[in-house]
Amino acid sequence: MTTVESVFNAAMGLMDELDASGEARSADTMEYELRAPSILNALTAELRTLTGEDGDWLPAEGMEDSLPVDSNYGLAAMPYGLAANLLVDENPAPASFFQQRYEELRAVYLARRKASIEDIEMLYGGVGQGEFARW
Repeated sequence: MTTVESVFNAAMGLMDELDASGEARSADTMEYELRAPSILNALTAELRTLTGEDGDWLPAEGMEDSLPVDSNYGLAAMPYGLAANLLVDENPAPASFFQQRYEELRAVYLARRKASIEDIEMLYGGVGQGEFARW
């Protein structure tokens, strides 16, 4: 599982918001830190909807909480989505870049998921087996 803090740290690195010691959490990023859990909850819900997962999950409330996504998605795509949502009002150009990159990575992630295999229901009676009914 990926934590809110790990995604937040990656997003701050992308946004060039790390302090001089390389820390993501500082007085300058406090507003971003407060908004991060709710934005990541929205991104998680979006992914779960796109993948067809309908089970309940606990939304993140703080930086130490885990997100119900695998680490590859959580550390590759979600930082771009978080950065886009954090910057959308104050700096639209980088926000647009981050959003586009997030959508590209999300599409690649979804395309690489294994397809579900199910039986196909025969809706046309015996047409498939050469058995035709009289009209």
